[in-house]
Amino acid sequence: MAIRSVRSLRPLVLPALLLLPPAVAQGKSTPKTVAKTVAKSEAPTPAPPVEATGHELLWNNAFDNPTLRPWVAIFDGPKNGRAAVDKGALCLDVAQPGSHPYDIILRQGPLALEKDHQYRFRMSTVLTSGTAGTSAPASGPAPAIRVSLRHNGAPVVDRWTKDLPLTAGAQHHDLSFQAPAADSDVDMTLELGGALGGAGGFRVCLDDVSLEDPQFEEPRERRHTAPIPAVHVNQVGYLPAYNKVATVTSDARAPLTWQLLDKTGAVKAQGKTRVFGPDASAGTSVHQIDFSSFKGTGHHFELRVGENDRSVPFDIAPDVYRKLKYDALSFFYLQRSGTPIEMPYAGTAAYVRPAGHPGDKSVPCAPEAKCTYQLDVSGGWYDAGDHGKYLVNSGVSVWTLQNEYESAVLAGHADDFADGRMNIPENKNGRPDLLDEARWNLEFMLKMQVPEGQPLAGMAHHKIHDEKWSNIPTAPDLDPIKRYLRPVSTAATLNLAGAAAQGARLWAKLDPAFSARCLKAAERAFAAAKKNPFISAEKTVEGGGAYGDGNVTDETYWAAAELFITTGSSTYRSELTGSRLHAPTQPSTSVTTINWSDMALVGKLSLATVPNGLGEAGMAEQRRQIVQMADRILGFIAKQGHGLPVPPSATFVWGSNSNVLNAGLVLGSAYRFTHDVKYLEGAIASMDYILGRNALAQSYVAGYGSRALHNPHHRVWAHLKDPKLPEAPPGAVAGGPNAMLQDPYVRKLGLSGCPSQTCYVDHTDSYSTNEVAINWNAPLSWLAAFLDTP
Repeated sequence: MAIRSVRSLRPLVLPALLLLPPAVAQGKSTPKTVAKTVAKSEAPTPAPPVEATGHELLWNNAFDNPTLRPWVAIFDGPKNGRAAVDKGALCLDVAQPGSHPYDIILRQGPLALEKDHQYRFRMSTVLTSGTAGTSAPASGPAPAIRVSLRHNGAPVVDRWTKDLPLTAGAQHHDLSFQAPAADSDVDMTLELGGALGGAGGFRVCLDDVSLEDPQFEEPRERRHTAPIPAVHVNQVGYLPAYNKVATVTSDARAPLTWQLLDKTGAVKAQGKTRVFGPDASAGTSVHQIDFSSFKGTGHHFELRVGENDRSVPFDIAPDVYRKLKYDALSFFYLQRSGTPIEMPYAGTAAYVRPAGHPGDKSVPCAPEAKCTYQLDVSGGWYDAGDHGKYLVNSGVSVWTLQNEYESAVLAGHADDFADGRMNIPENKNGRPDLLDEARWNLEFMLKMQVPEGQPLAGMAHHKIHDEKWSNIPTAPDLDPIKRYLRPVSTAATLNLAGAAAQGARLWAKLDPAFSARCLKAAERAFAAAKKNPFISAEKTVEGGGAYGDGNVTDETYWAAAELFITTGSSTYRSELTGSRLHAPTQPSTSVTTINWSDMALVGKLSLATVPNGLGEAGMAEQRRQIVQMADRILGFIAKQGHGLPVPPSATFVWGSNSNVLNAGLVLGSAYRFTHDVKYLEGAIASMDYILGRNALAQSYVAGYGSRALHNPHHRVWAHLKDPKLPEAPPGAVAGGPNAMLQDPYVRKLGLSGCPSQTCYVDHTDSYSTNEVAINWNAPLSWLAAFLDTP
């Protein structure tokens, strides 16, 4: 759906969060003692089992899993008590109930309620005293549990609530209710704090906590959950001459024995794992296997750990990324608008389709745009799984492909993208294929500029999309929804300036007329943006993503950098060197600082790559800053059990895989600037994560790996919705884990509280974890090309 704005984390009502047991608490142990009155372990007596009906909304409701996830137990502080899974039940030891009901709470969510559906809530409880051998709570009022289905937005609303008095011994609660309203952001909460907890000093154990809706259809991922291999590898393969590292899920405190097996089962290398310990974003403890000493090559290797655990097969070869670097670029041809997608360029007949949105040759302004003209904005790439086209995301994507070419020239590998090397219609026009593909979208960007003689001339429209969301599936040639030019923005205008100025120098000798057109548009755009520096993107409207960016300092710096490199003008030099971003006094605290809303580093990469008027000393300073960033990223990798190039404390957001891929781009650039192999091996670690060395053993790239992406959020590649339609094409990369859980489908899976790496599902409906997008495939193609010819 191309919604890229990240909603803030849902508010927690309580100040202290204790995730139990320790594996879920990211390695933090729970208090060993609470109070002398708390009883020792005592689970409930057997209760009538809750039959599996396929209509259950809660996960882990029988607490058969030793981990608490997706339940979250919250106490105001350790003095109030503790909770742990014990003998197939969840036992809460309540020492001091505190002042408020929410001082002790158990919750799971987000869940979705449907208006007027009939729900059934069931739960078994066993209440015991804090004094061993008795069957009644400590003296004082009897405790109770308040059960609520609570909306998490503002204001907080209880959609249904009930106080359940607790009596000594075993009880079985069975209640029914009708939902008063539809709500897709609800938590099941059970509170025991304040007056509900009486005097405290008791233990209550819960089992078979069930919430059923007879009309609820259980998602297929809950019915068919394939076991995740314990050994996590890059499922495509490893380069023979460089680091080869895998990760093993294990709580063992001692090293484990591993063996590298070839396709015949022969042992080619062996050793002991390195115990890493808790891996916070994975939610488990892990070991690492370093088999870099093996320099051989071959296909279908496996890693075996102990007697039973094996990885999926992988190759070791110098060309493991050769095909991927082209498949990742083929994504862009398949996303083209305004032209038929035909064989042989489509790869297979499954992706052939008529030209999408021929009406884009004459698109009117939306009423909010306050303009009266119509523009030909045909062509370009569809941004993601929807049919919108957006300048801010076009900017970073076009820059990445154009920088991929400029970097290849610097490294002496430009022939990899020469005419005839890519499977696109322009592969016989005598020009580099990679530039041809980038030009397809750059030409669209030029068309989005406000014409001369119009108000705000030189500015650029932020986006063009349908007036409402189309259904899935909807082929772009069959999309009947009216399309409009949305209002201009300063961010979109600066994106046009930066991408067009970069394109102008790349096309100067290949097509002087197009180069001149690009440069004229870039200079007009930059001047217009300086006159109108505070025109923000409109807020979210139906049918398209917002791509709002409240700070365009970075886009201004980037655009000035590209214009200075291309023209050498003192005007742009002054703009550039006068920016606080040019020579920052403090290193950036961002992970990669490359995304559609943060473009300063791309300006630095261009200044460091392409000879320009700053001279060798000025270029060297920009390279130093990039290498400094790369060193910080290497520090992140060393602290992650799965080798992620992001801070261990980072919250995974929409498009998290692009952060990993862009970190790889920074590391690859640092290697080309320094030729220090540590940066190359950091880039390898970034790609390892994307291709399967992660907590889910999931390759996020379609067609690559034994457990690859199949069902992205896309209006054409929607096989789950229509078996006649294709799955994702080889080389498409998913956005990846998103701990914010920002779509209804993923919320049905019971992933609340999921460790960041595990907040993902390969399903068409999960747009917040499984969409594809041009700004994610662009760094995948850059990184694959770099690793193929570093």
